[in-house]
Amino acid sequence: MNSLRRFTSLTITFTFLVMSYTGIILFLAPKGRVANWTNWQIFGLDKTQYTNLHVTFMVLFLIGMMFHLYLNWSALMCYLKNKTRQFSLLTKEFILALSLNVVFVLGTLYYWAPFEQFLDFQDDIKASWEKKVTRAPYGHAELSTIEEFAQRTGKDATILIEQLKAKNLNGVSLDKTIEKVAKENGKSPADLFEMLKTPKGKK
Repeated sequence: MNSLRRFTSLTITFTFLVMSYTGIILFLAPKGRVANWTNWQIFGLDKTQYTNLHVTFMVLFLIGMMFHLYLNWSALMCYLKNKTRQFSLLTKEFILALSLNVVFVLGTLYYWAPFEQFLDFQDDIKASWEKKVTRAPYGHAELSTIEEFAQRTGKDATILIEQLKAKNLNGVSLDKTIEKVAKENGKSPADLFEMLKTPKGKK
């Protein structure tokens, strides 16, 4: 039993550390449209991979916590007893813990101070990424094929293909998405968009 307790405690500790790390990264990461458009990465992982890690480790953490509660049920019940050793939900610690969580829920949903300032700070960080890159011409443009991209931007698809090939890009074709062509050539969709900008005086 002690071995299982030790294993469970170490598991939830490691998952907590991973969740904390991925949570911080996602807090600082740009919005999805910017992350996908610029092929944003930190330590070789993109935003989707960080999100996937955060979700899967959250599941592992929840499972670990269920085992932890099961193995420490007696101790938890002791926390729910008053000074006379009777079960009660009106202990000072229980009320304080519940109140703290309620304040965080309401403060986040209704933008109470200092939650409002904290969330605004996150928005400012995410918005700062957008100022550093050329914005996509429309939402999820990277998922469009070159032919679709040409139609939506009012350009000639043949000319776009020629422009990309002139930049020594490989595997360029009308039915490939901007994102796929970019990845195959080690570039971001934003890089391709810069290449596809028509010089003044040309169509």
